[in-house]
Amino acid sequence: MADRNVKVILSLLASGYESGMAKATAATDALTQSTAGLDKEQAAAQKAAEKAAQEAQVLAEKRKKAAADVSTAMLTAGAALLAGVGMVTKGYADFDQQMSHVEATGVATGAAMDALRDKAVELGASTSFSATDAAQGIEELAKAGLTSADILGGGLAGALDLAAAGSISVAEAAETTAVTLKQFGLQGGDAAHVADLLAAGANEAVGGVGDMAAALKMSGTVAAQYGLSIEETVGVLSMFASNALIGSDAGTSFKQMLLQLASPTGAARKMLDEYNISAYDAQGNFVGMESLAGQLKTQLGGLSQEQQNAALKTIFGADAMRTATVLMNEGAEGVRKWTGAVNQQGYAAEMAAMKLDNLNGDLEQLGGAFESAFIRSGSGVNNFLRGAVQGLTGFVN
Repeated sequence: MADRNVKVILSLLASGYESGMAKATAATDALTQSTAGLDKEQAAAQKAAEKAAQEAQVLAEKRKKAAADVSTAMLTAGAALLAGVGMVTKGYADFDQQMSHVEATGVATGAAMDALRDKAVELGASTSFSATDAAQGIEELAKAGLTSADILGGGLAGALDLAAAGSISVAEAAETTAVTLKQFGLQGGDAAHVADLLAAGANEAVGGVGDMAAALKMSGTVAAQYGLSIEETVGVLSMFASNALIGSDAGTSFKQMLLQLASPTGAARKMLDEYNISAYDAQGNFVGMESLAGQLKTQLGGLSQEQQNAALKTIFGADAMRTATVLMNEGAEGVRKWTGAVNQQGYAAEMAAMKLDNLNGDLEQLGGAFESAFIRSGSGVNNFLRGAVQGLTGFVN
């Protein structure tokens, strides 16, 4: 009986323990599930927060980039605007300064000065040179003694054609044109013809326009004094150049040759008489280069080399003997041929057009046209600047 009671009690106790353990296990499982659910909610919340932060950062970066783009655009627009303003201002300022130099020569005032100004702008737009280049040409022509009427009447246009044809600066071309016109007593309207002669002479023989200009500078005045035309003078200098006598050296030798004929020494006079060479006609006028060359070739051509050298040196001197030898060898036919070769109307303009018939030439003409446009708008630069700055300020605000 006692054992049975003990067993019942133990059985009850065991049953209670199992029941308690089952409840405890259930409670633990419930707590574990609850905790797991809480962790999932927290993880989801954290992930959502991180995503929101990332989206906010992306949005902030986009806003920052947009602001930077706006700033860059504003700066670029401002820089471009200022660059354009700078071009207008600089082009107008340079031209205006150069025209002040022209005015300082005293060549013109008032309406005549305005006409020169307009001509420079016009040629700056229609040629490969800028208006400022043209203004430099006006200054050189004025300094050489040409009047405003001469300059407007063809002097400036001729100088620009010569510069383009000879690939030299406008200032150099203008000086050469002006000096040549003065040497031969020509007018501004003859400038285009001078340009044609010099360009043709340089192109047909050895050397360039600069060499021809140097030769003319040394001999032109004396040649004109002897009654030679500009055509014959340039033709003879071109003939010398084709025989390797170029530049100031050729001009000096040519001048000396002519001067030796002015007052021959006793020995020279005797030699001229001996070979029946006459430098002057019955009226005392110089016979011209064609006649002189013809006489030298006819009278001395049949002599031995020793006799020719002795005669030429005695008549013309050691330095001028070089040009006299070329004359003797070429004769009247050579002088006539070379005079005709350089006397081509419109040659300089044609050569200038050919040399500019390329992309670089197009760009040069475009640049000149732009500068002329800037200069024309330069008188309104002040109002332009104010309007531009105020507009930019409003855009920034």
